[in-house]
Formats: sequence, structure tokens, C-alpha cells
Amino acid sequence: MDYMEKITELRAQKKGLKDQADALVQEGKIEEASALADQMEVINKQIAGMEALAEASREHSEPVYDGVLHDNTGKSKGDGEDTPKPFASLGEQLKAICDFRKNHVEDKRLHQVNNAALGANEATGADGGFLIQTDFAGQILESAVQTSPLLNRLDRFTCSSAANAMRWVSVDETDVSKSVFGGIQMYWASEASTVASSKPQFREMKMDLEKMMGFAYATDEMLTDAAFMSGFFGSAFTLAAERLLIDSIISGDGVGKPLGLLHSKALIEVAKETDQAAGTFTGANAIKMQARAMPRNRDRLVWLMHPDLEEQLPYLSIQSGEAAKFLWNPEGGLGNFDTQRVLNKPVLFEDSCASLGVRGDVLLIDPYQYILLTKGTARQDWSIHVEFLTDQNCFRMVFRCNGAPKVNKPLTIKNSSKTRSPFVALADRK
Repeated sequence: MDYMEKITELRAQKKGLKDQADALVQEGKIEEASALADQMEVINKQIAGMEALAEASREHSEPVYDGVLHDNTGKSKGDGEDTPKPFASLGEQLKAICDFRKNHVEDKRLHQVNNAALGANEATGADGGFLIQTDFAGQILESAVQTSPLLNRLDRFTCSSAANAMRWVSVDETDVSKSVFGGIQMYWASEASTVASSKPQFREMKMDLEKMMGFAYATDEMLTDAAFMSGFFGSAFTLAAERLLIDSIISGDGVGKPLGLLHSKALIEVAKETDQAAGTFTGANAIKMQARAMPRNRDRLVWLMHPDLEEQLPYLSIQSGEAAKFLWNPEGGLGNFDTQRVLNKPVLFEDSCASLGVRGDVLLIDPYQYILLTKGTARQDWSIHVEFLTDQNCFRMVFRCNGAPKVNKPLTIKNSSKTRSPFVALADRK
């Protein structure tokens, strides 16, 4: 019998009852809340009994690793729903890890998570740490992506548990004026006539996973509160991962980190206007930048801007005769927009953009043309390790991910001498 699975179910039931009780107390229904407290006490006794049985079961059995993880039906186990989840919260696992490191209080649940991930009994993770439970690890990076207006627009891929890189074939094209996919053409042909053959051009692309690490320190007082640890460290690592990813996606050099938009060979720079003041963004800049974006999929375009540019946007306009036509729309407004807009494209403010007047402070991009590769939302490769540096409690979170633009060259379209790209930047205005 899988005692830990039953214990996890009981803990989930207890949490559900606690949430109900909290709501009843707020409504002033004290008697009903007290009845739920009695039910939680019964569950506590059941959990204690199951933990005792689980401990007795471990003492009288010696698991053997045969190279494949199995469940009790003999089927091999993957990294998804079948992986053990003995801890009810992230804080509970962090506290167990710290107790093991500092006080040598061993919690068998730590080894249960590690054994499933590493296939080794009584083992610890890399650098003597413990792997974080898969659902907690996945939730942190997934939350970082989903809460970011930029990251959740990217084209996302997931590496399998056995892989540390992704290979794919991409179309190799620089000119779509006569053909598509690097050579495919269609013709109007009269009956019984022949047409020239055509074939696509491809290039192989490879992306290796890189390692993202985060550190956080906790006092002994913090470690006693598992609920606080879950909320605090979960939010802290989520925000830190989001900021580091955005920074690399915009300006990363591709060395041990994602290749950023500003280092893409497909990036097109739009020159400043004659006599344009330093650090300014004008209506003419916006129109010329949009004109260099790809004609298709315009609905996916977004502006990336440094927040210092926000105060200039309400004045963004072009002159039409004697009147000025404004290119900016506020949040809400007539279209009930959830973001400010320029030329009806959403504006995302990111302080990872370059400073005011420097190339990269304003970008117009199609984020779907950028790949974000992760190890998966519930993979044991996202691990947590505990180290003690200068006598402090230190948690280290490790994620595996990478990113790069899909295209590496601007494109030439039909009947035009101007190249287009999904990534357009405004040049320096110093």
C-alpha cells in the first residue's frame, strides 16, 4: 500500500476543511466552524496512524532499484501524476530539508522524492541537496511565465525528462517575394503544361538547456512557519525567475543564458529622425517601426518600452494638416483596453529595456517568434538544494530553461526594397 499517497489525500482533505472553517468564522458561524474543527482532529489522528504504518513498512522492507521506477502494478513511472507527492506544501518540504541538514532529523519523505527522480535509494541530489517535489517546482516557474505579460506571449516548448536539449528544423529563408519556405512556389499553369520544380530550404536548430539558480536565506524563526515559507519563498523565487528571464530575453548574449532580442541577427533598427531630441520617442518613430514589422500576424505585435518613456506617450502624435492625430490610447478608454496602446498595439513596460535614448529602450516585436524552452512544468530537474554559507540557512533553487528567436535574418517581401522582421528596435537618440 502507498501510505504516503493516502497521507497526502488526508492532508488535502484537512486543508479543504480549514478553508471552509476560515470562511465560516468570517461569517460569524462559530458553531459550524467548531464542527469542522472536530472533523480536522479526526483527520489528524488518521494521518498520525498512517505515518506510523508507513514508518513500520519502511523498517521491514528494502527497496531494490532495477533501472526503472515502478508503481505497485508493475508499470514504469514517469514524471507526471504518478510521481510521489508526500509533502503538502513547499514550506513543509523546505523545513524538512533544513531539519535534516541542521539537526540531522531525517524525514523519509525527502528520500522518497529523490528516489523517484534519481532512481537511487537513500540518495541526495547534486551538491548534497534534495530535489524539490515536482508539483512545487513546476508551479514556481509556471507562475513566473503566466504572471508576466511578456513571457506568457512567447512560443513555449517543453523538453522531455530524458533530454537536455531540443533540436528542430526551421525554414531557411530571407526572401519571400517569389517563394515561401525558402523555395516553394505555386504557378498558374495552362492544361497539359509543365512548371518548374521547387523545394523548401531548411536549417537545423539546436537549443541546449541552461541553468538558472536562485538563492534565499531564512532565519530559524522563519523556518518554524511552513505556511509562511510556502508563500514567501514561492513568491520570491517566482518573481526572481520572471525578472531574470525577461532580462535575458531582451538583452541576453546567449552565453550560458537565452539569446536576447537585441542580439538577434534578425533585429531591424529604425534610425532616429533628423534633429530628434535626445531620449525622445516620436509619432514618426512609431509609424516607421511598425512599417518594418512583418505584414502578417500584426495582431500579435506588442511594444516593449522602458517605464521612463511612459510620460511621453500621451503626447505621441503626427501632424495631419493643421490637426494632430494622436497615436496613444490609455488603459480602459473607448476600447476598454487592459494596457496602454500605441497604434493599437499593447505597450508592455519592462525596466529590463535599455535606458532612455539608448538602442533597445523601445522595441516592437512579435513575441510568438521567440522560443522559450523549459525542462517541463513538473520535472525533477528543477531542484532545490540547501547549503549553509557562513553559518546561515540558505536555499538554492535550480531551474533548467533557455530561449532564442525563431528567425535569424530579416525578410525581403515582394515589390519592396525594405526588409521586414518580427523584431524592430529604435536606434540611439543620445
